[in-house]
Amino acid sequence: MIPWRSRERPERAAKQTRAVSNWIHRLALTASVALVLALLGVAVAQASWCVAVWHPSSEHPGGAQSIAENLDVIDVVHPFWFTPDAEGELLDQGGANAADQVRTWQESGLLVLPSVFSGHAGFLADDLRHDHVRAIVNLVNERGFDGIDIDYEGFPLATRESFSAFVEDLAEALHAIGKLLSVTVHAKTEETPPYEGAAAQDWRRLAAAADIFNLMTYDFTNRNEPPGPVADVAWVSDVVSYAATVTDVADVRVGLPFYGYSWTRARPPARATTWEASDRLVRQFGLAPERDPSSGELVIDLDVRGLPRQVIYVSDGETLRGRLEALEGLGVGGVAIWGLGGEDPAVWDFLRKARPAQCAVGR
Repeated sequence: MIPWRSRERPERAAKQTRAVSNWIHRLALTASVALVLALLGVAVAQASWCVAVWHPSSEHPGGAQSIAENLDVIDVVHPFWFTPDAEGELLDQGGANAADQVRTWQESGLLVLPSVFSGHAGFLADDLRHDHVRAIVNLVNERGFDGIDIDYEGFPLATRESFSAFVEDLAEALHAIGKLLSVTVHAKTEETPPYEGAAAQDWRRLAAAADIFNLMTYDFTNRNEPPGPVADVAWVSDVVSYAATVTDVADVRVGLPFYGYSWTRARPPARATTWEASDRLVRQFGLAPERDPSSGELVIDLDVRGLPRQVIYVSDGETLRGRLEALEGLGVGGVAIWGLGGEDPAVWDFLRKARPAQCAVGR
């Protein structure tokens, strides 16, 4: 099973209050800056804006088809294929068609930066780290990838220094052969949040080494919590604002959830679901979804006699439109999509219309 992302875990009520307050303040500042620039006749152009997708990033079989049907929208694909063993050697889960998929994507103009995912950190030890770097560089070179994406999650705080050193060494080695490095990190709004996995990631050093910096701005409410939004808009904006204090946000890709969660009897744990499955329930039972005001997500309450109650939070095209509007003026370099397959087809039209610039990374 493909793992779903984790997020920082401070107390939700306090975080939401702070996030909303900060978001309103930032919106006012953004409006003021825009007004000043307009009065001065200054035009601010976006240099580069990219759309990235992870695949597979759900258990829905339609992810590959989503990519094939939207090659004009997608710029970067992160095949979720590799994981290190205890010694740092890479295990390949790409399957027999991997090489053909990479060839098709690259011939269509997409950059291919496969993800190396890990939830264990033993290979960061001094006697293993350099061999792990070498294994990744050899993989990129031998398979003709455009680079690599590092997605190491839930590491203990004690690895903060060794993880930073690993990323810096890997960046130097990849750049020496003309390849790109993407680093994917837990969302956070401060340097050392309560969640240890996020605190173990030194954004200043990681972002300085990486070409692309992916923020996992989803699982604001995760599967082990009571029903709530997957990606609160004010919280996402707060994460981006913190990123702006440590790096150039032009290198930042904001994570977009195309998935949702369904809570049986409104109690955790939830299970991951898709817009497609949720829409089927809406039509089958004549339901009237509401829209969560903090995220724009559809909220579906399936309370039908004879069936266990389900509460669903899921994104659709309108959700995405609101999220993209909230990102306007923040200067981020694009978005990165998790949960491909079974999404509302309208999301791709919104991405087409909202693009402020072409992707210039690695081109």
